[in-house]
Amino acid sequence: MDSRIYNLALLVQRFACVLILCSGTTFAQQPPVQDSLIQNANQFIADSKWPDAEKAFAKITAADPSNGSAWMGLAEASLQLKKYDDANTGFNKAIALNFRPWINQANLARVAAARGDHAKAMEILNKIGDSGFGARLRPYINSSTEFAIVRNTKAYQDLLTNKMAPCKTEPYRQFDFWVGDWSVQNPNGNVVGHNLVTLEQEGCLLVEHWTTSAGGSSGTSFNYFDVRDKKWHQLYIDNTGNAGNFPALTGALQEGKMVMLTDATQKPLSRWTWYVVSPGKVRQMAEQSQDDGKTWMTTWDSYYVKK
Repeated sequence: MDSRIYNLALLVQRFACVLILCSGTTFAQQPPVQDSLIQNANQFIADSKWPDAEKAFAKITAADPSNGSAWMGLAEASLQLKKYDDANTGFNKAIALNFRPWINQANLARVAAARGDHAKAMEILNKIGDSGFGARLRPYINSSTEFAIVRNTKAYQDLLTNKMAPCKTEPYRQFDFWVGDWSVQNPNGNVVGHNLVTLEQEGCLLVEHWTTSAGGSSGTSFNYFDVRDKKWHQLYIDNTGNAGNFPALTGALQEGKMVMLTDATQKPLSRWTWYVVSPGKVRQMAEQSQDDGKTWMTTWDSYYVKK
């Protein structure tokens, strides 16, 4: 789903404009006459000229019934004109064509809410929440004016807080053992620094704030689970001004240990490992390999003791 959807703060009629104009659809592959119709239809949506938009998108869907984006545009115009049966038909056509199916499920919920069927609206929204797509659709849903009448209900608030809350599933929580306010010691027990590791962005981002005991050296890392590749990533920046000091890391939880490595094409290959030693104590170590991971040399070893 296009990430630009999440930045909208406009009225619902503007959602349709952005979704159609920015969706990367197959409109460009249509004949020139069709292109002109599409441009006009998009402009009618942008200008909130709903009767004109309805007519324009109706022509497009009649000429090309496989155009899911046009069905979505037609349905949006119908919704704004309070033609709820037509809106349902259009959004369902888009879903059947696999065009933005979960956004259009949310649009079906908008139709249900607009016509006063709040139970049906909540049923669809809960279905979206159960699908795993709820977190990504939450800003769109929460900004849709059709849900204003249910927005303050306990059922709706529970839905947003639980089923549609982001980063709640197990993979996102695998690195939580590193969260805390830590005194960092070397293997001899001498304090070498302080590290405050926090959860931010509703638990989607783990941020490290490192300072050495000697002073003058500090760094911050951003750690996150990426749903696209199912891996953990770390980007560390220190106060030297040289972003290349610590190449980006990628990895996963392996037998209770978070293990991340630099890109295999880089030399030397670096590997960082974190794991719980005992309650309130975490080990962090770094290793390097000059032979593509056959042998490793420890370059950093530390123990985190929670304050």
